[in-house]
Amino acid sequence: MARAARPLRARPLRARPLRGKGRAEDVGNERVEAPVVLGCRHVTVRFGGLHALDDVELEARKGEIVGLIGPNGAGKTTLMECISGFQPVAGGRITYLHPQTGVEQDLLRLAPGDRAGIGIGRTLQNVRLFPYLTVTDNLRVALHRHMRSGALANALALPQARDEERRILADAQGLIDLLGLDAFAESYASELSYGTLRLVELGCMLALRPSLLLLDEPSSGISQKETEALGPLLLRVKKETDATIIMIEHDMPLIMGLADWIHCLDAGRNLAAGTPEVVQANPAVIEAYLGTPREQQLVAAQPHGAGEQPRGARGSGGRGGRRPLSARRSEDAAGVEAQEGPDAGAGEVLLELAGVDVHYDRVQVLYGVDVTVRRGERVALLGTNGAGKSTILKAASGLIRPTAGGVRWKGEDASKLPAESLVRHGLGHVPGGRGLFPTLSVGENLRMGGYIYDDPAEVDKEVRRAIHYFPWIGDRLEQPAGTLSGGEQQQLATARALMARPELLMIDELSLGLAPVVIERLMETVQRLHDEEGLTVLIVEQQASFALGYTDRAYFLEKGEVRYEGPAGGLSDRPDLLRSVFLAGAAAGFAGSRGDR
Repeated sequence: MARAARPLRARPLRARPLRGKGRAEDVGNERVEAPVVLGCRHVTVRFGGLHALDDVELEARKGEIVGLIGPNGAGKTTLMECISGFQPVAGGRITYLHPQTGVEQDLLRLAPGDRAGIGIGRTLQNVRLFPYLTVTDNLRVALHRHMRSGALANALALPQARDEERRILADAQGLIDLLGLDAFAESYASELSYGTLRLVELGCMLALRPSLLLLDEPSSGISQKETEALGPLLLRVKKETDATIIMIEHDMPLIMGLADWIHCLDAGRNLAAGTPEVVQANPAVIEAYLGTPREQQLVAAQPHGAGEQPRGARGSGGRGGRRPLSARRSEDAAGVEAQEGPDAGAGEVLLELAGVDVHYDRVQVLYGVDVTVRRGERVALLGTNGAGKSTILKAASGLIRPTAGGVRWKGEDASKLPAESLVRHGLGHVPGGRGLFPTLSVGENLRMGGYIYDDPAEVDKEVRRAIHYFPWIGDRLEQPAGTLSGGEQQQLATARALMARPELLMIDELSLGLAPVVIERLMETVQRLHDEEGLTVLIVEQQASFALGYTDRAYFLEKGEVRYEGPAGGLSDRPDLLRSVFLAGAAAGFAGSRGDR
């Protein structure tokens, strides 16, 4: 099944500048000259009034691994949906070089199935296999699209059908050998770990014999050991199949070590393109992940005491056979430690997670996590997409149950309390995605947050309090919530959580999809609540600068484990930590480099 890899011509070529809005052009990038397999030109996607993609351009050349990175909500998966045919575009072109004919085709004229038929394969963020078929049989199902015998020939077991079935079985075995799945060939998919399921899914995609592979976060949900093995495996797949790969990934050491070329999106627009070394040094990319220089200075100015004593990395004790992070990131993790400022022990403990493990089905997402929030604190939970931040909030608020460890609220065991009870006891949660009722009015959504009160006068009182902090709400009480802007919806979701007068307010991804000026306005309102009412705040964020500029302490997570705990300002002394997680160098990836291919 495998085709011989065809070496690329080594003559360097100046990278074609991006023409999308908001781009940051890099000077000095060099790119291997090769035919353009996929070209996205001025691609635009609108969801109502929101530009999910705005004049985006992307190019993948034959034999390349192209990384697609950007903060959460940047439009990466939306672009992948456009390429594979599941998302209509409002404007632009997507072209594909047919591997057999060598003719450039307009993909927008083809249905998703037709795109798969001409060599475009895709994996999804969530694995979709037949759970009660074996690994071999799952691969055989995917390979059956290559059969030419009809139903009658197969039913009668005619020689042609038997010959094809033998070839299908041999091809399935070839895929098993390529992916190292020999030990699981006769296992049912329902019996496999999540990491192994992702390999089987990759095998099913390779069964289509694609020349262009679209991989959407292939390391999502798998262990660090499996992630370290994924890089060499993808290089082997590329070599054996002579395929071009476009890959969305939030694991920066992995993508920076794998990719020949990186495209970075932010807020649906091109931000930068170039080699991994150039992109990770690009000021616009650094700003998108870590904030503007002014915001980074604000973080650096945060008081964080002197002489903090290291306590050893917590939450990395190796549950489930995982090695400590310091042993798993040879360069990035060196010197990573938990720190505690002089005031960290003051105040009543409101929320405590101790040794918490969380699984989603068979996927473990938290490993022995310890988090403590004291009365009056402002605490940030930081980390890349998939680090486990939102899961911590869900475990704290009773939306999911830990599989190990405990959750305590004001000293009492809260592990088995329903979410409603925790709200009545003072724990507020603004979920990711806002969770509004779009067909209800602003006022009706707001009053939903006052369900804990029996007296309507109390509800009215809390509505007036919400309007005090968000004055625009008073003039828009009758407007349908679904017609609000993203910033207004985030403010309404926050106001609704305040209706129950929480002692601790947890906010998930406050900045997602919002303009910087809107984020600053929201953070200033949260600061007012802290100053005027003593509200304790726990904020989940990917944009480190916004969160650190307004918080006292921070936790930094990677792959479900705590890598840093300490004063928020202390992270300004650890640029190696911030960049290792968000913009890791290529040398920090798996063994081997792009030059060794």
